[in-house]
Amino acid sequence: MKCQACGHENREGARFCDQCAAELGPVCSSCQTQNDPGARFCRQCRESLDTTQSPSTTPTPVPALPSSFANGRYTVKSFLGEGGKKRVYLANDSKLDRDVAVAVIKTEGLDEAGLKRIQREAQAMGRLGDHPNIVTIHDVGDDVSPGSGQTAQPYIVSQYMAGGDVEHMEFPLPIERTLELGKDISRGLAHAHANGVIHRDLKPGNVWLAEDGTASLGDFGLAVAVERSRLTMAGMLVGTVAYMPPEQALGGEVTPQSDLYSLGCLLYELVTGRPPFVGDNPTAVISQHINTSPVAPSWQTEDCPPDLEELIMRLLAKDPGERPESANAALEALERVDATAKSASHSDSNVLDRLALGVFVGREKEMERLRQALDSAFSGRGGLVMLVGEPGIGKTRTTQELETYARMRGAQVLWGRTHESAGAPAYWPWLQAGNQYAGMHADELADLIGPHMPPGAVSELSRIFPWFREAANFVEPEEIDDPEVAQFKLFDAYTSYLRAISNQAPLVVALDDLHWADKPTLLLLQHIARELSRMRVLIVANYRDTDITRQSALSGTLAALNRESGFERIVLRGLTRDEVASYVSAKANVVPRPDVLDRIYEETEGNAFFLSEVVNLMAQEGSLTSDSVSDIAIPDGVREALGRRLNRLSEETNDLLQVAAIIGRDFTYDTLQLMGERDEDELLRLIEEALEARVIEETEQAGRYRFMHAQMQETLLDELSTTRR
Repeated sequence: MKCQACGHENREGARFCDQCAAELGPVCSSCQTQNDPGARFCRQCRESLDTTQSPSTTPTPVPALPSSFANGRYTVKSFLGEGGKKRVYLANDSKLDRDVAVAVIKTEGLDEAGLKRIQREAQAMGRLGDHPNIVTIHDVGDDVSPGSGQTAQPYIVSQYMAGGDVEHMEFPLPIERTLELGKDISRGLAHAHANGVIHRDLKPGNVWLAEDGTASLGDFGLAVAVERSRLTMAGMLVGTVAYMPPEQALGGEVTPQSDLYSLGCLLYELVTGRPPFVGDNPTAVISQHINTSPVAPSWQTEDCPPDLEELIMRLLAKDPGERPESANAALEALERVDATAKSASHSDSNVLDRLALGVFVGREKEMERLRQALDSAFSGRGGLVMLVGEPGIGKTRTTQELETYARMRGAQVLWGRTHESAGAPAYWPWLQAGNQYAGMHADELADLIGPHMPPGAVSELSRIFPWFREAANFVEPEEIDDPEVAQFKLFDAYTSYLRAISNQAPLVVALDDLHWADKPTLLLLQHIARELSRMRVLIVANYRDTDITRQSALSGTLAALNRESGFERIVLRGLTRDEVASYVSAKANVVPRPDVLDRIYEETEGNAFFLSEVVNLMAQEGSLTSDSVSDIAIPDGVREALGRRLNRLSEETNDLLQVAAIIGRDFTYDTLQLMGERDEDELLRLIEEALEARVIEETEQAGRYRFMHAQMQETLLDELSTTRR
């Protein structure tokens, strides 16, 4: 079955793509059209779809068999299978009288350097020698392309694994079998790592089985070598995203711990029947690898032993340093697992822990426009894109997906957020973005930026960024009596700052909630927008169109920006019914009855935040899998959904959250302590209750918290009188 997101051909009956983890839609039994996940009627013939059955597929036609390879040494016996990168045949080695597998690499799009890279990777695999958990490489070479009689084509001759690959097994597997495979894979990785070889593409399709069921690793780095040779966009990632470690997705250093992360993904799928992260497209999955903690396996199945769950979650740590120190350490942990032990009961646990975070579905057209804008910035033609929509429609979340894609491409991303409070300093989001960059490059900032900026710009920026005084070319700024001249010099200096940053790597600046922006912030935006066409900078801002009137400061700014080249406005609408179905399935791992899904869609109208809150609430109330739609009390609006969520918290926690809401979207532990009379233990207990309820979240900075959504903060503020505020 072909994945509509990445084009990978999957095994018959698969629910998720083995390549990118996207959910696979049903195939119409009447016309064989593949439909989107969650669809109830065929988009081609309008026949009703049987969504209770696993997707099916028409068998792939078997290509014509070549007779032999290597001047007749390897006589082809049969066709074994085909993937996106190679075609594999069963052959007999006439010299040694044994069956072997001959993998012919597809050469479309490969140049001479690419062919040599593949040969080097194959030779590295061959240097691993004989090991019971490594597929042995017998030979490599070039041969005439089957059927063409002309083009030389690389092939790899390896040990024939009669048991096929793990990809074609039925998941989930029994725990005993999962442990056997995990141990075999760990032994193979330990041997490879000891010989200086990192796999880089560990997945079920690269784990092969002997007749007795023993697992062996194959294709070390080969898929990566092929894909690198076919790249057309500089810096784009390679590998299989369903099992890709965060550091590999971001182009960082790949280490043995990277293979261990992929092992964690593989074990997770063997135990639960699904990858740790699923999404509509590869970027959505990678975003979760980078930013989101996985749902514990025991929420997906009762059969996962506690020791195995603990190991899987350690393997899936975002920080490589928090994973097991070696494949041998993972092997030892697997050997200690008691396969008969059952997972702990979740009857008294927080049901929200079973819901996936960071789910992103739909928005294909919008994301494509954003990617095109980023591509232009990479080529030196920057721009400004405004994401527009009602509260909760997904403006910030869409920007976060672009951030993931941009970081995968090697771009830098800085964030600035406006503040509803009138007490925020002028230029607040621009100050945040500038300070964020300074914080990431504190040690080398003066050398990194100073020499690439005019001395006058360095001096001007020292007025708002004191650390510019450390630059080698800093001179004291002169006093300027004319306010307009002073403002122009400051604006021009900040533009030079962004240009200097983008000289290191293309830059994305994300401005959140621009509808609250003050006039100085908007004037600086207008100034920068005039220069973007000659910069490697993309600015992505978002605002609520429902909050804009003709008297709003932003209204006049938008009129001025419309005259600038490179300005684009993208309006976000609600998710479609099929996208809502995909969202519920990915977030809660359940497929609600069609009438329940209809009710959810009708009430939320595809508003992403409202949908998330409704799913959270229904999960807590146990109504997602209800047998009767009449039993479901779906909130009439976002505020009611938030109110019902908040009502589940203690009165003391609600009081604390109202204090936090007055402080702002972001707040600190120290500020809460100063504004109340609670002791440390009680304050920590109340914060923990709010964290568990997914009302607030911890930020990367210790002791700093943030409301999960601006509307949560606004709901709490609306419940307060002006006097109490």
